[in-house]
Amino acid sequence: MKKIITTAIIILATFTAFCQEKVTLPFEFQHKNSIQLELFGHGAFYSVNYERILLNGENYKTTAQAGFAWYPPSTDVREFWIPVSINELISFNRHHIEFGLGTAFTNEEMQRLTGENTRDWSTFLTGRAGYRYQKPNGRFIFRIGFTPMYELDGNELHPSGGVSFGYSF
Repeated sequence: MKKIITTAIIILATFTAFCQEKVTLPFEFQHKNSIQLELFGHGAFYSVNYERILLNGENYKTTAQAGFAWYPPSTDVREFWIPVSINELISFNRHHIEFGLGTAFTNEEMQRLTGENTRDWSTFLTGRAGYRYQKPNGRFIFRIGFTPMYELDGNELHPSGGVSFGYSF
């Protein structure tokens, strides 16, 4: 009889634990993942990015972001970009100030006059300072900001700006 009662208590406790809904505080982002299309910014002309909320506090949120941009061949040049960054958000309900640091890797493949293909990698240090609109329980994301890039290989600073539209899930 003790075994039956003990087993019943364990089963009920397990069901109770699995049936609990996750409590989301009103200031937390309810959806932790997003896909964004950024025009200009860290992908030169455009990039498609995936973002994940790592820390989801009341006033501060930390995100990690990785993206991809591919430019089809034009005059025998083919290029793709891979921007990666960590961003910090200072939150005021649905309005956020955003700062970030990262890097962008670029690969350029060219066909020389001799017919041989060459492939060159470049690395950029990237920054972000801007504004973000996202409701804590909403799915729409809008971002606009200053996105400078410093080319390590060429020792050049490229000031830039970007606009992003996204969907969180």
